Parts: sequence; C-alpha cells; structure tokens
Amino acid sequence: MKLNLILLGALIGLASQAGSKPIQDAPAKQAAPEAQRSLTGCIDEQHGQYVLLDDQMLKIASLQSAGPDREVFAKYVGRKVRVSGTNSSGQENAFKVTSIEQVAGSCGQAK
Repeated sequence: MKLNLILLGALIGLASQAGSKPIQDAPAKQAAPEAQRSLTGCIDEQHGQYVLLDDQMLKIASLQSAGPDREVFAKYVGRKVRVSGTNSSGQENAFKVTSIEQVAGSCGQAK
C-alpha cells in the first residue's frame, strides 16, 4: 500500500514537472547532400542524350554535366570512362557528372 502511494506521488510529481516545461519542437532535418560516387562504363549518344553503358551495352545511367559545358561527353563517345558525381533528382536513372576520366581507348563490342 505504501509503495502504491509512493509511486502515485512520484507520477504526480513527474506530471507536474512535465506540464511546466515548454514543449520544444525538434530541429528540422536538413536534407543531406547526395554522396559522391563513381560509375565506370562506355559513353554513347542515344536520342540526343549521352548515356553510360555497361560491358553488354545496356544503359547504366543518363549523363548530365554538373558544369556549364553540356557537350563535355562528346569527345568520350565510344570510350570507356569513369565518371564521378551524384544521382540527379530531376530524372530517373540520371547521373550528374562532376568529373570524367578515360580508362580505356574503346569499348568492347556487344555479345
């Protein structure tokens, strides 16, 4: 019985303290920037869009330049490259390229 009264008193005390403190909103979560990553493949142009293809010539991603030069990919068509950047939020399966590095002179043929 004494234990019940002690617990009841403790709960009332906690409730009164909780009621006296102003409720603070949790800080708003800020969207984390997309993590940089690298993709390797062959650059091709399809329907006016530059794309990155795998070894079987299947599309990995559509490429978008992060800089002002939209034709930066033209000189790498038919070559194997490593592109670094982030996923683009504007288009499905699009990759925003911040850097490009040639890793082979030409791409393998489709099997």
